[in-house]
Amino acid sequence: MKPLAHIPFRIPLLGLVLYMALGNCATAQHTDTLSLFGSANPGSHIFTWQQSVAPSALIATGTAISFSPLHKSFDVDIRDWLQRDGHSRFEIENTIQYTPLASVLLLKACGIESKHKWPDLVGIEVGASLMAFVFNTGLKHALDVERPYPGVYTSFPSGHTVTAFIGAEILRREYGEKYPAIAIAGYTVATGVGIMRMYNNRHWASDVLAGAGVGILSASLMYWLAPYLTF
Repeated sequence: MKPLAHIPFRIPLLGLVLYMALGNCATAQHTDTLSLFGSANPGSHIFTWQQSVAPSALIATGTAISFSPLHKSFDVDIRDWLQRDGHSRFEIENTIQYTPLASVLLLKACGIESKHKWPDLVGIEVGASLMAFVFNTGLKHALDVERPYPGVYTSFPSGHTVTAFIGAEILRREYGEKYPAIAIAGYTVATGVGIMRMYNNRHWASDVLAGAGVGILSASLMYWLAPYLTF
């Protein structure tokens, strides 16, 4: 099948869909009284099924594309379009994948009011990242999807995208209510990371979709678990 002529419009559209889908997840109510050190009310943050719809849909969509004939009509077409003229790799995503996570703490340090206190922010970031690492590593080794270049079978999901979307979701939850521009910026950076992974021929589009879902779901689950963690 020839590369789709309208794929140039699919790339920014993919970013818009990711932002709208993830940004519209139901935000659970929580207060600045949550503490990872034992003084939390376990009911201060409730995980609802609605919060899992968007990330689960992204993971399911990425899986369906990767393991079906859609792989050739979607993943391969996007790869072929991105590589049609050849390009030099410019792998800035290796660094900017951490920008949303770092921004959560940097904004707090600059005095921007967040929903949670310092111990909670650090604990949520670390916990969500560890959870995502387990999910992502397990999927990569269980599914053995070959990357766009041959011989490496750790493509699905995209780990860089997972990391970026963890940070984007935490930014949204902590600052998005008062500062919507921060949430938009976080999702924009995270989407850019996913696009760069495709541009640099490191991942398929389906890897990026699933990675976004794993990232957002890991952050959401950590917010739910945090009130129950004591040390």
